Amino acid sequence: MIRQRLVPLALAAVATIAVACVEGSTSVTGVPFGFVTIAAQRSGAAYITSPVGTFYSTSGLGTPTASSSWDSCRVGTYSSAPASLGDVFPSLDAGAAIEVRLPGRVDSLFPAVVGNDVQYRLRGAGVPYVPGDSVSVVVPGRAGGYPAVSFKAKTAEVLTVVDFGEVPVGPRLDLHWNPGHDANGTVAFAFRYGALAADTLNTQISCQFRDDGTDSIPSKYIASWASAKTKSWVATRVRTHVVPVAGSGFFDFISTFDVPTP
Repeated sequence: MIRQRLVPLALAAVATIAVACVEGSTSVTGVPFGFVTIAAQRSGAAYITSPVGTFYSTSGLGTPTASSSWDSCRVGTYSSAPASLGDVFPSLDAGAAIEVRLPGRVDSLFPAVVGNDVQYRLRGAGVPYVPGDSVSVVVPGRAGGYPAVSFKAKTAEVLTVVDFGEVPVGPRLDLHWNPGHDANGTVAFAFRYGALAADTLNTQISCQFRDDGTDSIPSKYIASWASAKTKSWVATRVRTHVVPVAGSGFFDFISTFDVPTP
């Protein structure tokens, strides 16, 4: 089995939601929508994170929250090159720099062009932190761009998944993990495999569960993955914090912890 170390899923998940929501929308255009994502990365025995901020003028974009799709699975095409919100919506200027405060330090994110996106990023190495720490974010905003906003939230705690080994084709796959401390939290599982005996990953089963420590995936979803010769999986604990901003828009803070951890 191929068990890959995969990039964090937060921005890819948001982009997928956005692209799906745009089709057929009759919503008013020009609604400001912003994200800051904090994803855990390993650094020896500790953890670091490289926060990313993105801001858009949107239409037809629902508010992605951790609890919006509990206890659901879907099967779709997998690509290692995820969609970008910058391919769909124009970016907004959110100010000269975004302030991110974690315990014992203050860091700034500065705008940089990445593909079709303007992303606010660190100019140095990743920031050391303890998953589960509180974080404060200050977005100064810009007249004619994204509005000013500030908030405090909790980052996603360490996720530990009970190893289910090689999965036989059976009635279901039982999943167990350490439960989180957020009543609105989610644990998402992505099972990727090469359909039709392919040697590359081209199909994905995406499931989201309430973060209570246990759930299962029916055989109708997992059987093809279990029998595939090329496959991988990744689990992600997701915490979200959504606040309204001027212009009927929103700011969505998304924190993730992946297993395996990149």
